[in-house]
Amino acid sequence: MATHVFRGIQRLSRIVDVGRTLNSTLRRASTSSQTRIVPGPNGEKIIMPSAGDVSYPETLIHEFVWNDSENYANHVALECGVSSKKYTFAQAKDATSYIGRSLRNMGLKKGDVIALVAPNFPDTVLALLGSLSGGLIVTPMNPMYTAEEMSRQLLKVNAKAVITSTIIAPTALAATKACLPPNTPFIVIDDKTGPIPEGAIPFDDLITRGKTLPPVRSNSSCNDVAVLPFSSGTTGLPKGVMLTHRNLVANIMMSHLTVSDLTRPTTSTFQEVIPSVLPFFHIYGMNGVILQRLTFGSRIITIPKFVPEMFLNILEKSKATILFCVPPIVLFLSTSPLVKKHYFDHMHFMMSGAAPLAKTDVDRFYEKFNIDPKVFQFRQGYGLTESSPVAFIEKGQKYSSIGNNIIGCQARLVDITTQQDISIPNQTGELWIKGPHIMKGYLNDETATKNTLTENGWLKTGDIAYFDEDLDFYITDRLKELIKVKGFQVPPAELEALLRTHPDVEEAAVIGIRHARYGEVPKAFVVTSKGKKPTEDDIKNFVKEKVSDYKQLEGGVTFVNEIPKNASGKIMRSKLKQDYKS
Repeated sequence: MATHVFRGIQRLSRIVDVGRTLNSTLRRASTSSQTRIVPGPNGEKIIMPSAGDVSYPETLIHEFVWNDSENYANHVALECGVSSKKYTFAQAKDATSYIGRSLRNMGLKKGDVIALVAPNFPDTVLALLGSLSGGLIVTPMNPMYTAEEMSRQLLKVNAKAVITSTIIAPTALAATKACLPPNTPFIVIDDKTGPIPEGAIPFDDLITRGKTLPPVRSNSSCNDVAVLPFSSGTTGLPKGVMLTHRNLVANIMMSHLTVSDLTRPTTSTFQEVIPSVLPFFHIYGMNGVILQRLTFGSRIITIPKFVPEMFLNILEKSKATILFCVPPIVLFLSTSPLVKKHYFDHMHFMMSGAAPLAKTDVDRFYEKFNIDPKVFQFRQGYGLTESSPVAFIEKGQKYSSIGNNIIGCQARLVDITTQQDISIPNQTGELWIKGPHIMKGYLNDETATKNTLTENGWLKTGDIAYFDEDLDFYITDRLKELIKVKGFQVPPAELEALLRTHPDVEEAAVIGIRHARYGEVPKAFVVTSKGKKPTEDDIKNFVKEKVSDYKQLEGGVTFVNEIPKNASGKIMRSKLKQDYKS
């Protein structure tokens, strides 16, 4: 446990003990599997975390990140893996304060939403924390989005400003002009890939101007929304997930303490080094990696996108100590002839998340490099955007499992048919979770919120799971029809709506099919309009022009006479999946 963090936390205004909010019956649970399943106030069968309660400070996320930074002020906090541009903790902390001042000086008000659409750069992190320090809400956007996709998100959140980088600027500017007022601040990080558009505000100017401006007087609350990432939830089109300062701070402490034996505190002679290729717009990259590890003094090396040679070069030169990744990266490390054992000489911990990974995949990695699992430990985690994100972490013993619910996170398994709680091993049900990391709700969508959050705070994950005799959980399927491509979410409804705009298409349905490298890819089933005979390439190219790479129909197109639907008219995607497999 990092004692320096707790010395800093004691200086904060108030400490919240999650255990205080729990039913007294629940608090008496022990760590044995028999007594970890305890009755809730309404007869629930609640699976308690194996390590008990968690304390977290009542503070804003940007204050929390820098709270202990004075202990390692001159250590490097952020470094660009491409340009080698660096910020120490002292420089980064000051820069974020200046950015917040400048944004407010532009006329932005507390609670305004600012869209952040940029690859992984140090300045992207500063933009996030700087906006938060100014009392603004950040909606992170996928830099691979088309202008049309960006416009939809900008409109849904009522964005008041945009921060992007020169490589993304043409697309982001087109989206901004298409849907936002002409005077909307358009701020551009100079990533040295091209000129900053005329009329745009250079990002560096925010730091320069902010030095001469008075500090922002914060009247923000921990209950205020901090970030608005987008998720498709259990069904339907993408929705803005309202994550508060408390959600983010609590989840950082919950997940960190769960793996505190695997991370090392920053000292005058040691600092964790973490190459960060996971996209910052994704909650896993944002709060699961960047904000969490900055809080504990790690050195973050930003990587704008996964290019094998560049990634491996950074891995080697940085002497990386921890690696956060997704299954496709694990598979790459296990199979590519480019990867050498000495790249891992300084590494002691690797975490994979966003999609399931099989035990054979992990075994292949260890066997290829003849690495001792006791020296270099592997973990698999599970979470959702709606849970900030981490909810489960495996202990390094059952690689195909997601392990136990993390400290401070309660869990239930609910039978899909009877809606009764399951307390017997190896029976499947929908996984429900609860804790201080659970979202406030979906932005401007009360129906979706009520369908996902119960009145007493349980989040219905939409994932089907079971637990074994040790209360280790395994995800087997999804109630939700979400397709996960390389860890990215692809809502079938979005592609179906797009396909129906093709002049030769009458109806369409999309499912996810397994893919060796990407986990899943979208596959379309299409009913053509009468007298029309489009080819598979016609349909795929139509979609390709309008969506990001990972949303394209890599699973192919099958022409059918009808789309199976239930009595209420909903597409029966499960039947399509069964028919496809058979």
